[in-house]
Amino acid sequence: MRPPRHGCGRQCGAALITALLLAALAAVMVSGMLWRQWGAIQREQAARQSQQARWLLRGAVDWARLILREAASNTQVVALDQPWAVPLAEANLDQFLAAGQQDSLGRVWLEGHIVDAQARFNLTDLATLGKPNPDAVQALQRLCGAVGANPALAQQFAQAIAAAQLPNAPVLPIRELQDLARASPAIASELPRLAPYVTVLPAATPVNANTAGAQVLAAVLGVDNAQAAQLLARRAQSHFDDLQSISRALGAGASLNVDPALVSVSSSYFEAVARVRIGNFEYAEQALIQRIGGLTQVLRMQRVAPWLASVQPARIS
Repeated sequence: MRPPRHGCGRQCGAALITALLLAALAAVMVSGMLWRQWGAIQREQAARQSQQARWLLRGAVDWARLILREAASNTQVVALDQPWAVPLAEANLDQFLAAGQQDSLGRVWLEGHIVDAQARFNLTDLATLGKPNPDAVQALQRLCGAVGANPALAQQFAQAIAAAQLPNAPVLPIRELQDLARASPAIASELPRLAPYVTVLPAATPVNANTAGAQVLAAVLGVDNAQAAQLLARRAQSHFDDLQSISRALGAGASLNVDPALVSVSSSYFEAVARVRIGNFEYAEQALIQRIGGLTQVLRMQRVAPWLASVQPARIS
């Protein structure tokens, strides 16, 4: 019997290695195909959930507009003891969805709230037709001092607002608070500190004394912290019905000059924030709503971080 030739062993080994390489290549190709298919399925599912979430949020905004219209039919006064100020805690929508849709959507949750945009100082008040408003600038200076910001920046804010209001202005329009960050590095550095107390609305608006916090109320009224606390204590018992009731709340010995351009007891702008959760998918949007009489319109909607909707607004008492 002849011994095996070395050439056959080498050929068999090469064939085995080739077969293993082909098997490995086939496994990699199949894994890649499965990965791409899984990725396509995930993208399609995310797109479907995003579309469903947006439709649900449109319904939530319509609900907010309805609540605001109903409130306007009863009174023009806007206060925190009215139904619009009650937040919607996270609610399960499964029982409200049409039959046959629950399996495709999974567990659906909705939460949100409405806040009075005029509870904050409107930076648009700082200038009118391109000219700074001294009274509003002084109010912002007081507010900056109260919250630890640089009061000297109030004039820079006013100049930035005024420059954007000029016809054929060489600067971009200021529609949101973050737009002011491009005015100067000093303003950009102070915006995070001022953000809870200021806003930018499409038109000049007074601060609502029924919804504003102590710092904002003290700034626009020109009162000290003790008087602001006295006003909030009086408001907790019963909201202010008119500007005279604000003056009366400080007592007979107090002298208070309420500027109707800076202070009011009503509001025309509101922000509705809602979050939808479908399974592990979360989507939140914020809408700026303007109310004129019994009419409401959505001025803008933008996607926001979901946690903004989950944090319930503090009731300012």
